[in-house]
Amino acid sequence: MNEFEKEIDAAFQAAWHADKGGDAKWSGFMEQYGAEPLTDGLKKELLNSEMKISRGAFPIELRRVMEKIMAKHPNEAKTFAMDQKVLEYYQKIKPFSGLNDIFANASTGTQKYSQGLQKEKHNTIKCKNCGAPRLEEMQYDNCLFCGSALFETA
Repeated sequence: MNEFEKEIDAAFQAAWHADKGGDAKWSGFMEQYGAEPLTDGLKKELLNSEMKISRGAFPIELRRVMEKIMAKHPNEAKTFAMDQKVLEYYQKIKPFSGLNDIFANASTGTQKYSQGLQKEKHNTIKCKNCGAPRLEEMQYDNCLFCGSALFETA
């Protein structure tokens, strides 16, 4: 394992072992790399959003640390799949819902959304990486949850 991989793994582990939404130890880790943490207001908004986490720091904060590590190691960073690693992290920190929740949700969702489907058309823009909905109507840059680009750029 080279230095780049060690640092990426250390960041992944530090984020995963942090308290839900991050803690002082995680903040210190971010500071060590000069990565900007989320504001308390944005953390609170994300904790109350549809994208639930059961533990750990927010994926966007992990992305910010990994971006700093990539800047330190530009050669190794060329082949690093950032979106894939952030999604892998999110899969580890999201709460397990179980099959009963899936079927209950499908049953309610069918009743709720199938009536009058032709009358109203509603489309929510979601992140292509983690599936988080766009939280602000005029948000056109990156996902507030994981940091992936919301729209393709030419």
